[in-house]
Amino acid sequence: MNMCPIAEMPLVDLGELVDIVSGFAFKSAKFNDSGEGLPLVRIRDVVRGYSDTFYSGEFDDKYIVADGDYLIGMDGEFNLAKWNGGKALLNQRVCKIGAVDQKLDRHYLSRFLPKALKDIEDTTPFVTVKHLSVKKIREIPIPLPPLAEQKRIAGILDAADALRAKRRESLAQLDTLLLSTFLDTFGDPVTNPMEFPVRTLSEFYINKRDGTKCGPFGSALKKSELVDSGVPVWNMDNITPSGRMALPFRMWITEAKYRQLEAYSVIDGDVIISRAGTVGKMCVADSGCKSSIISTNLIRVRFGPDLLPIYFVSLMNYCKGRVGRLKTGPDGAFTHMSTGVLDKLNFPYPPLDLQHGFAAFVESAEQQKARLRAHLIELDTLFASLQSRAFRGEL
Repeated sequence: MNMCPIAEMPLVDLGELVDIVSGFAFKSAKFNDSGEGLPLVRIRDVVRGYSDTFYSGEFDDKYIVADGDYLIGMDGEFNLAKWNGGKALLNQRVCKIGAVDQKLDRHYLSRFLPKALKDIEDTTPFVTVKHLSVKKIREIPIPLPPLAEQKRIAGILDAADALRAKRRESLAQLDTLLLSTFLDTFGDPVTNPMEFPVRTLSEFYINKRDGTKCGPFGSALKKSELVDSGVPVWNMDNITPSGRMALPFRMWITEAKYRQLEAYSVIDGDVIISRAGTVGKMCVADSGCKSSIISTNLIRVRFGPDLLPIYFVSLMNYCKGRVGRLKTGPDGAFTHMSTGVLDKLNFPYPPLDLQHGFAAFVESAEQQKARLRAHLIELDTLFASLQSRAFRGEL
């Protein structure tokens, strides 16, 4: 039922209804990570909801951020988020929604702004990083139906968004269950390892020649040789930080080029590892593609039947490089990766039946996650439709 026809939804520039407070360029000499002073909200903190950078100098009270304030990141992605990280200070390139006119419901505004900001982001040209100005925010035209209608629209969108949140929570719970099952099955390899023999990774390669392979050098695969479709090329973007394969592919080569580079081919069950960027990301290939290859910054590992790839990947993603001889940085992240490092990697080797039991559980969990992700896509589509209709006065 259309409670408020389009003709009854006047458009008002946002700047006529809200105050926008721009952040301040606080002196970096007063920054610290020891908790002295107040947290400083920078762009990276807007979405994650907390800051680990503090400011110990003087400040104007107008730059104070409190729980419940809506913040907007103004570089890169133009995100809106509700701050719940406690009293903090507003740094430059972040702004907050200040006072709101009594004709505008804050919750309605919070439901409207994300799409409006995304529309601006999508149409903003950039060379390196996109920038958003306060002037641009103030010029955003917002439909302004009566307050009761604003609250009704926000309520409908809340209900639809709650369904999406439940699906995301279910996915997170499955990830937690997978980790718990890994620890129950194999123990904590860092703090409470089970009594498994320590073996060397190269013992389990399918053979000496094909066990590991670094991606082709740039001279072997030039950017000019990439095409719009054909044989997929694995890139670092095809591995998530949590250790899952991420599709779709975004790079392809011709069949003729594939025949030249067939030594770098990937088959399902191979382990794909990044050796540049975020070094040490890894996943098990399960693309269903008849043919594909790795790109320059990846390593392909292929095991024989005595080591299941999902156990190895789960172990390494859990340990983050803290086992064997992989070099690590202060945060446990990989700092070096090569086939030579992998060859010498020592790791706890559990009985094969335990590995198979864990692999079966992972397969079942991943099937459930695939169904949840498909449903989440449907809910995202529904939410986008409702959001679009709501601000056209069609709900």
